[in-house]
Amino acid sequence: MATLLKSSLLWQFVAGFALGAAGLVALHPSEARAAVHAPIATVAR
Repeated sequence: MATLLKSSLLWQFVAGFALGAAGLVALHPSEARAAVHAPIATVAR
């Protein structure tokens, strides 16, 4: 068990999971629904 906790593979997995979770939280667009209903400019003829 001690060698498993000291292995670099485990730490790389944990670090990748933490970075991925932080990236999802930081880059998640909080106003994604507002962009769908964005106003469309009309062109006068």
